[in-house]
Amino acid sequence: MGVKNPSRQAGKNTYRNSYAPPVNKTGKNASRGNRKIPAASVPAKRKRTITLPHPSFSTVAKWLGALLRLLLLLCLIGVLLSGIAWGVFKAYTFCTTNSYFNITSINVTGNDRITSREILDKCGLETGMNSLSVNLHDMEKLLLKNPWIESVSIKRNLPDSIDIAIKERTPAFVAKKKDTLYYINPAGKIIAPVESSNFLSLPILEIGPGGEESLPLVSDFMEQFRKAGFPFQLSQISWFRISAGRGFELYWESRQLRLSIGLENWKDNIKRLSSVIADIEQRKETGKVTGIRSADGQVWMTKEDE
Repeated sequence: MGVKNPSRQAGKNTYRNSYAPPVNKTGKNASRGNRKIPAASVPAKRKRTITLPHPSFSTVAKWLGALLRLLLLLCLIGVLLSGIAWGVFKAYTFCTTNSYFNITSINVTGNDRITSREILDKCGLETGMNSLSVNLHDMEKLLLKNPWIESVSIKRNLPDSIDIAIKERTPAFVAKKKDTLYYINPAGKIIAPVESSNFLSLPILEIGPGGEESLPLVSDFMEQFRKAGFPFQLSQISWFRISAGRGFELYWESRQLRLSIGLENWKDNIKRLSSVIADIEQRKETGKVTGIRSADGQVWMTKEDE
């Protein structure tokens, strides 16, 4: 029994050393107080083991049978390919060693400055060789190393003939470069050095100031010059000069006549020059003329007494 405290206000009953249990604010189950509710237990995961069925004897036998059939097929294919390769090799050996395919004739065409003997020595071809054993492509490459040969075609005519068609480069001039004379084609490109064994009487090509730009016109110029009907051949021209100021210049040695053709509208200038030369030749006055220039739509002549 507690002792009343006189210091407390009236209307309120309080006791010293009294104990009151905490009130459960949840309302329901207040009598349970703060008792903890245990958490629900989670069952542990079980490991699942998968067991594969063992193949039966019949299944293993089928697999082995299929594997053996595959190996047998591969072996048969290998034997077949080996037999084909061996047959091809034997056939090739027979053809390349049989005298039926020995070369009995070699025909060389298109060569003018190179002898047939030089061509055969260069490519290593001789009669008596087997026509199937020679490599035509390698022979063509060897011949193209010759500076005079522009193109070559070698054909095999079974069983015993070889045809060699040559296209040679045609020189139009002789030009001096670093103290050496060279043959020059109509395009102004070097062919080969001038030698005593291949000497040709050709006009000397000279490149004046600014003439390099007009050098690609030389080939077309020579063709138009031939068609113009001049009373002389290009072989009678002793020198040929190109320059930006004078254009194309030629010297007709037998007539001691200097011809000059302007670069602008040079094709028309050639026609006018040809007409004038034909006229003075008909009048037999060529010997009195020392120079003729055709340029700018006009033609000028220089005579001995001028």
